[in-house]
Amino acid sequence: MTNDPFSAAASLDELLTRTQQALTAMRSRASAHADGEPGDLLRAEGAAAGGRVRAVAVQGGRLDSVTIDPELAGEPFEVLCGHLVTAANAALSELDAQVSASARADADALAARLGSMGDQAELFGRAMHEAAARIHRDRGTASRAGRPA
Repeated sequence: MTNDPFSAAASLDELLTRTQQALTAMRSRASAHADGEPGDLLRAEGAAAGGRVRAVAVQGGRLDSVTIDPELAGEPFEVLCGHLVTAANAALSELDAQVSASARADADALAARLGSMGDQAELFGRAMHEAAARIHRDRGTASRAGRPA
């Protein structure tokens, strides 16, 4: 790193720009998932009754599909409903875990980018202080140079 104020300002500006781009990408990814087609979304599957009842949930907390083995057609309605609830809850729990992991990864990446921002700001402040001191010193030298001895 350099103490040149213009270089420090460019580094800080670049860091802020990259951070803003990361936030924009995170937001656009989140909105694309919220409005996207089911194939574009995070997906999770849950099962019940030994895998004979399956539910697929997609990001946004919606069920994408439910499959019930036709051999369960003779089961009482309450039993089928119980299996369906179990499969749907399992899918939603798995989906929640996936979304949380994805959000943690995005937050960790952003935190890493922001972590160096304090150092950049300190460097920029120091460089600006030094530049102001040089300007002040140069003005003093120029003023004395213009005066008769």
